[in-house]
Amino acid sequence: MDSNKKLEGKLADYRRFTMTLIILSAYLYVGILISIYEYHSTAYYYLFVLIILLLSTAFYFVRKLNQWQKKLREE
Repeated sequence: MDSNKKLEGKLADYRRFTMTLIILSAYLYVGILISIYEYHSTAYYYLFVLIILLLSTAFYFVRKLNQWQKKLREE
């Protein structure tokens, strides 16, 4: 029973962290739009890489969350 509580806590933490990554990616995307249309800068290429990295990490956490939820349901 204690391991189930620990797993539920981990699931909640991973959900929060995933939402944080998605929100941060959205802010960076808005920064890219501002950089392109307002300042006509080419520095946004670095932000594309960072956004892809953040979203792939979020996707990894979502897959982990699904695996752990299935494990929690089985027990």
